Order: sequence, then structure tokens, then C-alpha cells
Amino acid sequence: MRTILSIHDLMPDTFKRVLNIISKLTDAGVPADKVYLLVVPGLNWKTEQINTLKSLQQDGFQLAGHGWHHHIHKKTSLFHYLHSAFISRNVAEHLSLSSAEISDMIEMNYGWFLENGMSAPELYVPPAWAMGCIRRSELIKLPFRYYEYSSGLLDVEENSFKSLALTGYEADRLWRMPVLWGWNQLNTRLLSRNRPLRISIHPYDFEYYLSSFIIDHIRLSDQHLSCADIFA
Repeated sequence: MRTILSIHDLMPDTFKRVLNIISKLTDAGVPADKVYLLVVPGLNWKTEQINTLKSLQQDGFQLAGHGWHHHIHKKTSLFHYLHSAFISRNVAEHLSLSSAEISDMIEMNYGWFLENGMSAPELYVPPAWAMGCIRRSELIKLPFRYYEYSSGLLDVEENSFKSLALTGYEADRLWRMPVLWGWNQLNTRLLSRNRPLRISIHPYDFEYYLSSFIIDHIRLSDQHLSCADIFA
């Protein structure tokens, strides 16, 4: 099984949990340069946390952009209300923004890493994988190379899209457990050499109902991949 692994929602208040998850992945033999840490920049970051981010990047971990506040400020469509109710709750920042507003957020996200002395990341993942109304032709003008959707990964430099399977473990409610379990079962059976699996971990997942599956899925992997590997 070929996998690409990410830890979502790296924020000041989830920082210690994410560091603990990183330790679990390291113990499971996952190379640092095959782990993506999805950073939410627009919050109250402490200097020591930013310094730790720099150290993680220097150690090989891949930092990635992930929205700005990871919290919505408005809902302007029925689709967003439904998406929020059944999938994203209140984190899908892009969904009620215009294309220009999404572009501004992505630019701001990218700039934050540079302003804080980090190397520029290559990957941007919108919260809840909800890219919103921005077109791929607009993403080409923005600074990140890779953009992740719920369906797969876009390389704007090569104008190439790869369909990827996806597992998730954020079963914090009993009713979410069979839904996510079924989703994960389906996606792990749809794998192929050209369709690797994305294993996406959220900060509280090891405290939820599907926690036992996370390390099991990671240990099934015989090749951990980066975004560049996906398109190689």
C-alpha cells in the first residue's frame, strides 16, 4: 500500500497534541520528509511555537498551508449550510468567500511562513478540503505548487491532477463511527499503483472511536510518498 500522510489543524491550541502524534508516527517508522503538517497561520502563535515549527521543518517535516483561522465568519449559501451541518461544521473557510477573497487568503497564508523565517511550503489544503468557488486557472497564479481537494491532488506547475483515496478518523460522535468506518473500508479497497491512499490525521483522532485503525493503516504502508512522489 502506497500512502501520503498528513496531520491536520496544527494550531497554537493543538500544538502539543500534534507533537505527540508526530512521535507516534516516528515510532511507527514514518520518515519525517513524508509527513505533512497542515498549519493554520492566522492565530495567536507564540515565539517558541514558531521556533519549533522551524526546527520541525529543518528536521525534514513538510509544512503546508491550511486556511487562515480554520473557522468560518459567514455562511452565504444553502450548500454551505448543508456542508457545515453534515461534513465541515464551522471550519470550511473557503465556502462563502469569493474567488478574490480565497486568493487573498492563500497569498496571506503563504506569506506568513516567509515572514516567520520558514521555507516556503509547496502544499495548500483548504479546511475540510473545501476549495470553494476558485477555479484551477486562478490557482495557477498563486504561489503554492500543490493544492489538495477531497478527490485528489492538483499540481499547478504541471497542470496535472491525481485522483487519490482518502481515510479519516475524526469520529468524535457515535453516529460518525460507522460512516467513517465504511468510508475508510471503501477507500482502502479502491487503491491501485496509480491511486495511493491519503491518511489524514486530526489532533484529537487518537482519543476518538476509530483510533485503533490509525497506526494499523500506517503499518500496512510499504511506501510513504510526498506530493512530488505522487507526480513522479
